[in-house]
Amino acid sequence: MQRDSQCDGTQRCCRHSCGSTCSEPTDLLTIPGLPALPTIEEPKEKKRSVVIRWSDGVGDAARAVPGPVFYVLEEQHHLGPKYEEMRLGEWNLLLRTNKTKVSLRNALKPGRWYRFRVAAVSSEGTRGFSAPSSPFTPRRGPRPPPSPKKLKVRPVRENNGTVTVRLEWKEPHSDLPVLRYKVFWSRRVKGLGGELDSVLVNHQTVPKDQNYIEIKDLQPNSMYFLQVQTISQFGLGKLRSDKASIFYNTTSTGRFESPPEPLQKRDSKKIRGLSLQKIVWYNGKIKARIAWQPLPSVYEQPGRYYVHWKAIKCHNPKKIRREGLTAITEDTTFELYELNYRCIYKVNVNSTPRLKSPDSELTVTVPGCEYFKRRVGNTTVVNCDEHN
Repeated sequence: MQRDSQCDGTQRCCRHSCGSTCSEPTDLLTIPGLPALPTIEEPKEKKRSVVIRWSDGVGDAARAVPGPVFYVLEEQHHLGPKYEEMRLGEWNLLLRTNKTKVSLRNALKPGRWYRFRVAAVSSEGTRGFSAPSSPFTPRRGPRPPPSPKKLKVRPVRENNGTVTVRLEWKEPHSDLPVLRYKVFWSRRVKGLGGELDSVLVNHQTVPKDQNYIEIKDLQPNSMYFLQVQTISQFGLGKLRSDKASIFYNTTSTGRFESPPEPLQKRDSKKIRGLSLQKIVWYNGKIKARIAWQPLPSVYEQPGRYYVHWKAIKCHNPKKIRREGLTAITEDTTFELYELNYRCIYKVNVNSTPRLKSPDSELTVTVPGCEYFKRRVGNTTVVNCDEHN
């Protein structure tokens, strides 16, 4: 080393017969006119902020400082559920202030351990940074990562009667770094009841720095259900996002080696691919998950969908509501709620609130209570008398 800037803190580059080393000035703590060395307190978390205080020095040394004094606050941190000093990173500038107290809001990320230090600086110079604070981590732990964003499918090629497509997505903003992605795809076929079921679910892991995958050997003239999941690691455990999903029909695969731009620019606003995924019973309530393809414009920006469902026929006529129910979502999946046994529902998903000319339509038939009783098994009591 040859320059003072290569040394840490207040150390200076000192040359001697064996070369040079970084050393602390011998008279730094006794030079008059410099601000006193601050003493930083233990950080405290209050509601949604972290408060850090420090002393401005005591005695004659603090009172004798001419002119204003500014404070430089730095932090170092590492990711993990347990504090390990050896894993702490470099010191980073957090802020400069003329106060001896700061309130940090949204500046610290969950799942990290932090240490802070502060230096007092005047026109005369500084005595360096305080001793580091005690380790601190926010009370709220890291949440599972969000789902990948802006899924889209591009046709690539046809070969020997099969189709290859490229599934792309955007990395989500997360409390934790992405460890990897997991991609699922399945061919959808109609079951005996008219619902769409998967023949076989395939999956593949994708590295964290790759936001796409080529999926080969897809059957032509088929509907496929594709999903992508974000996986992060915290300590020894893994946190997984919900799966972002998209339908893709290989029948529409007409041109290859380039994205189908004409379809994405001025296609009609009709919702396509509306289908029933599954009907579930849980704790006495029935829900039905539906899914559909995103509008072409939604590939570039978040969309809004208006879901409306209404019972049109029930074994018990008292279960039929006059207006039905409506919900708004930005996802391309939704769980219909407040469903009743042995009812037939008409479901619409629209790009606008208007219902006169719906963009899509689906009929969902809810089986009787005995059907769910067989599916749930003997582990859960299903009282059919109360709901039929």
